[in-house]
Amino acid sequence: MARDLQQLVRAIAVDSGGWDHHLNLTGSMTSAVGDLAGSVAAFFEDLGQADGERVTVVTVSEFGRRLAENGAGGVDHGYGNAVLVLGAGVRGGRYYARWPTLSPGRQVDGDLAVTTDYRHVLAEVLRARFPSIDTTTVFPSAGYRRTGFMR
Repeated sequence: MARDLQQLVRAIAVDSGGWDHHLNLTGSMTSAVGDLAGSVAAFFEDLGQADGERVTVVTVSEFGRRLAENGAGGVDHGYGNAVLVLGAGVRGGRYYARWPTLSPGRQVDGDLAVTTDYRHVLAEVLRARFPSIDTTTVFPSAGYRRTGFMR
C-alpha cells in the first residue's frame, strides 16, 4: 500500500510558520533557519537514499523583506526574497538569479528588486520532474524564463 501511495504523490505542501521577523531579526532568523535546516535534513534522512534521490524540495515565502531595519530590530514585509531548491534534479551549490545590487538607485521603494519570478522557479521544477505537465495551465499568466538550476 505504501509503495502504491508513493507512486501517486507528485507534490506535497508544508507550511512552516515563524518567519515574520518584525522584531529581533538576529535572534528570530537564527532560530528559524536552524529549524528549517534541521527539518529538511531529518526529512531526507527519513526518506533514505533511494527515495531521497527522487524528491525535489522547494522553499518559498509569500512575501519578501525590507532592506532597512525597523525600530524594533526587525524588518518589515518587502519585495525581494530567496527561493531555495534542493534534491533530485537540482544543479546545486550555485546562485541562479541576477543580483540586483543594494545600491539605492536599483532598489524598489527601499526594497531589494525582484529579478526572478517564483512561478518560473516552480515551473522549471515541474518541467524537469513532470514533463507531461503543461506549466502554462498551472501558471497561465506567468510566462516562463528558464533559470538553468534543474537538470
